[in-house]
Amino acid sequence: MTILNVSEPDGTLYIIADSHLDENFAPAEEFVEMLAQLENPHTVVFLGDLFKIWLAPKKFWTDLHHKTMSGFERLRDGGCNVVFIAGNREMLLPRKLTERWKKILPFTHLSNSDWFLNWGQKRYAFIHGDTINYNDSQYLRWKAITHNIIFESIFRAIPGAVARWIAGRIEAMLVNTNQEYKVHFPKKEIQEFAESVLAEVDQYFVGHFHIDCEIKAEGCSGILRVVPDWLSRRKLLKVSTAGKLEVLRFEKGLLKLSNEN
Repeated sequence: MTILNVSEPDGTLYIIADSHLDENFAPAEEFVEMLAQLENPHTVVFLGDLFKIWLAPKKFWTDLHHKTMSGFERLRDGGCNVVFIAGNREMLLPRKLTERWKKILPFTHLSNSDWFLNWGQKRYAFIHGDTINYNDSQYLRWKAITHNIIFESIFRAIPGAVARWIAGRIEAMLVNTNQEYKVHFPKKEIQEFAESVLAEVDQYFVGHFHIDCEIKAEGCSGILRVVPDWLSRRKLLKVSTAGKLEVLRFEKGLLKLSNEN
């Protein structure tokens, strides 16, 4: 379990999820401009699926990846914690953020599972959420195969252009398979997950599902918050030093409070 303790926050916590950046529907320039407009950022947590598909080693990066990483790098170099929670569209990320990887990735913290933050008097947890639906066995098998050490070792040895082509094919497969589990929100599984985790936190932030909702569990004061996606909504969450939560929206080049709160 990875925990960051911020006993006296002196800035703002931001939570972003599922941007699926590409050259058409979610350009890097817009995303980077949003990062630049974050006011007094203390910690920025990204909940995975940053790009449409992403091979983490730098030899696989395109201009899209370099532009995006520069935005996170400016936050990090300005003293902000930049936390990355791996999603299902990230491949070849390291298990640990070693000194070598810190020179490649602009993150201060990296997690391939859940991650915890003690924020003043509040306790938060974060996860991408792609493994919550335990009934999606086809996807879980696919992830187990593509995220094992042998597969990753072979993939790292492939030339960049070939690996990007294969990654593109994988992305197409992700879009066109398991439609049964993509057309509905798994309420039962999410509720069970909430009941299993909310006794220990004030809020549990989950990405992956591309909706904006809150889920409660009987007997628990904590709330599971499904974070709205950047891809279709251009939204993110803002948490004050005292734990007040607001939804922001990036619209017409400006980051402002969402009118849909």
